Amino acid sequence: MSSAGSIPPATTPAPTREFQPADSLRSRTFIGLLIAQFLAAFNDQAIHASAMFFAINTATMTETEAISLMPILFYLPWALFCTLAGYLSDRYSKQYSLISWKIVEVAITALAIFGFWLGRNGSPSTGTWIVLSTVFLMGTHSAFFVPAKYGVMPEILQPQLLSRGNGLLESLSFLAVILGTVFGGVLSYWFQGREVIIGVILCGLAIIGAVASFLIQRMPAANPNVSFPPYLFGPLIGNLKTLFSIKPLRLTVIGIAFFTFVVAFMRQSIYMLGESQNPRWNELKTSAIVGTVALGIGLGSPLAGWLSGRKVELGLIPLGIIGMIVGCLIAAFNLDTIPYLVVCIVLIGFATGFYLVPLYTLLQYRAPKTSKGNMIATSNFINVTGAILSSALFFALVFTAKQVGFVEQIPTKDEFVGEVRELNISHGRPVGFRIEGKPIDKPDDVGRIISRGVLLPPPEDTTPEDLTAMFDPSDTRESTIIESEPAITQGSRVVVATYTLRNVPHYVLRPEGSDPKPAFDAHHLPRFLFIGAGLMSGLILIVLTWQLRDLLSRSRWVLKSLGKPGVHVTDSKYLPSSGPVVLATNATQPQAQQTIISATDRYTHFFGTDQRDESHIQEAVRIIQRGDLVGISITGRTDDQKTSRFLSEILKRTQAQIVPVFFGQGRERLPVASVDKPAKLRAIVRIVFGPGIQLTSSAAVREAIEQAGRRQMDI
Repeated sequence: MSSAGSIPPATTPAPTREFQPADSLRSRTFIGLLIAQFLAAFNDQAIHASAMFFAINTATMTETEAISLMPILFYLPWALFCTLAGYLSDRYSKQYSLISWKIVEVAITALAIFGFWLGRNGSPSTGTWIVLSTVFLMGTHSAFFVPAKYGVMPEILQPQLLSRGNGLLESLSFLAVILGTVFGGVLSYWFQGREVIIGVILCGLAIIGAVASFLIQRMPAANPNVSFPPYLFGPLIGNLKTLFSIKPLRLTVIGIAFFTFVVAFMRQSIYMLGESQNPRWNELKTSAIVGTVALGIGLGSPLAGWLSGRKVELGLIPLGIIGMIVGCLIAAFNLDTIPYLVVCIVLIGFATGFYLVPLYTLLQYRAPKTSKGNMIATSNFINVTGAILSSALFFALVFTAKQVGFVEQIPTKDEFVGEVRELNISHGRPVGFRIEGKPIDKPDDVGRIISRGVLLPPPEDTTPEDLTAMFDPSDTRESTIIESEPAITQGSRVVVATYTLRNVPHYVLRPEGSDPKPAFDAHHLPRFLFIGAGLMSGLILIVLTWQLRDLLSRSRWVLKSLGKPGVHVTDSKYLPSSGPVVLATNATQPQAQQTIISATDRYTHFFGTDQRDESHIQEAVRIIQRGDLVGISITGRTDDQKTSRFLSEILKRTQAQIVPVFFGQGRERLPVASVDKPAKLRAIVRIVFGPGIQLTSSAAVREAIEQAGRRQMDI
């Protein structure tokens, strides 16, 4: 890299009595936020998973219905309350939102306790719907909590810590998603029939999270004078226009919305994979595999924060998308090999961490200061649209596959009708039964009995009066599967139907007089769902590259810069997120200029010292008019007359402002464990942005660049 200046290490400014963003990740407020949001994310996913399995186990919903409904219940409040959530987040101190909604979380989990109890004590349908309502309420909780959580980050951390802080925040968030998803299934498996214990555990965690939220200090309201909107959804249109009119914000909302879409789609695909197995995966296994994607995100997010250094590193986004594509496609052809599948899902999650961290950091940094909560809430509205579309697409794909015969329907046959004398259940799944009754195909004859999963002729001395169908759980073959509706208990009148799925016999018990449910072989459908997720990831890479033309070249720069001195960016607030801008810098070498480009969030085209004629002026004007940035090097060796004319013509034709950018190399003190140890220094590259100017004299611009460098030396 070229160096035009040497800068001493920056020192920490003296603290003031007012609340100030912390210059360390060890601040009390940041730690309190991490604990509170970790437990909130855990409860979100645990209720999500346990409610879904509860609805399936109580026969309130089919597997497909429950899988498709959960994302809608959880994300719908994000759309309904986005404007109100944004208003409250900006109108009042975000401390209020964070604490109050942690207290509300305690009440929601208490309602879940009641729903689980009622569902197992006399009213399965009503109790199940109460539990399902808590998924909606936890979605409401998140709709208000998330804008405050992400909006508060720039208020509690210095800008240079945002990427690392977000990496840690996302890592812990998705670690919570792992544990919540896994334990939602584990608890459903362990406490089948005693789900009230699940509610008690989640309520206890909510109480701990509420206590932790009181560590968060009060910070000033971002916009205390904003008035309540006369129409609840009135500001939404204006916020959407703001988000989509500013290129960096448009990039973030499109990228984050896709993430919400594809994560919801992949989660449903994995649930479908579990339900299509023969036998079906239990709650424990399904939740564990679903949770591994969050394990990958938990590993990838802090690494992305570390690689970003003290700036927003957009070059990580394509690397993340490519990893997601590779993981989806390899997983599609290894669905039957669990170790390979898990590795692929972890890879997908790891790559997603690279994808998410720069997008969330850019949204937090570029959203207007007085309406960060509003912008994030509006982004959530777009996200929920993606999640609901994902559920609708998943349901439509499965429904269409069944209708057109892509998913084969398995013929079933009613074999026997009678009264249940014994029904053995293990972890909510039937493992044995004994029924007295008659065969359906020969009601006047003795017929056959069911023994050890095989239809056999009865003993010669058996009469129709004492005919017994037996299935001995102690002698059950592993290849035999029993299915029974939860409403069936000892004494119920049932019909026993049989079908064979991939050479495995199935026995299905349903109430007498009810219609049989069709059986399908959907084992190959998840493969195409994973391929579809990979293709959609490729599509979003194209869309994001269209939004930021040099996105792929930024990724190449990230890979080339590994192991080289870190980049510290200062005062990037002076770089406008929209409008015509010319960057003027002392960096002359292409690698140094690429380093400056990596510190911006808009496409930047640099013109060399020999590119100052009319054709280059016209090209620069076209670049600025389409919303991109123009860069120019100015040094003592620059032809002052041509450079001054170049700048003068651009400013006259575009009304642009010139933003000086100082590029220099320096050293930074590393933290030491003891005051007795001497401080260690490491090489760094500093990029310092200065306030915009309208001067066109190359000498005046050069002075502004040098002044930006001197200002950094004074910090």
